[in-house]
Amino acid sequence: MNMKKNGFTLVELIIAVAVGLLILTAIYAAINMAQRSSTSVGRKVTTQQDARAVLDLMAMEIRMASYNPTRSTTVWSTIPTNSCASMGSIAPVPANKGIQTAANAANTIIIAMDLNNPTVNPAVIGDWPNEYIEYSYNGTDTITRNANCDPNGDQPILGGAGSATLVHNHDGVVPDVNLFTYFDGSNNDITATVANNNSSTVNGVPAIRRIRITIVADTESNDSLTNKKRRMTYTTDVLVKNHAFNQ
Repeated sequence: MNMKKNGFTLVELIIAVAVGLLILTAIYAAINMAQRSSTSVGRKVTTQQDARAVLDLMAMEIRMASYNPTRSTTVWSTIPTNSCASMGSIAPVPANKGIQTAANAANTIIIAMDLNNPTVNPAVIGDWPNEYIEYSYNGTDTITRNANCDPNGDQPILGGAGSATLVHNHDGVVPDVNLFTYFDGSNNDITATVANNNSSTVNGVPAIRRIRITIVADTESNDSLTNKKRRMTYTTDVLVKNHAFNQ
């Protein structure tokens, strides 16, 4: 009795194994791409959150520049003189009011406000937390903040070694972007004028009416898809209404 036996030939087995390997390779590639994409999105989201949080803080505090609820005529001369080396050892210039410094290639600003009046009379700047604040970009990768001459010096708030976000407003690769851009009441860009004078006045007049804050941020690590750092730009405009009054 003859019985026909069905089975696979060696060639058929080789073909089946090859097809299976191709399918597994395609599945692995898809999973790997999804993982890399997820990592890339995660890095981008982290940078967005970091930059936005700092931008919101800066806008909130700079918006209060020149706040003087009692319209004191002496308050701007009470900013501590030469008391803080890390804040440039500023000597108060009453004409500059609450924007004492707008300098260093438009990457440093020192603002002042009287938050403790009318409790204290006469008005005094520096007797209450955060009444004078310096924001500065080091020109490399970090934005720092110093409030009321912090004894610990300038504190990094965005960027720096080990950070998930690096600041690159000036890196020599793309056109340099100022951290601060200053506009007068007619929306003219007066950044060069006030930065060159290291003050917030033009011919003795508090000229600044609007400040644009721009942060160019890179992810610390290269993007897993492009093998390059992700670069994003964040900006907001701040109306410094208090600074407009000639107190």
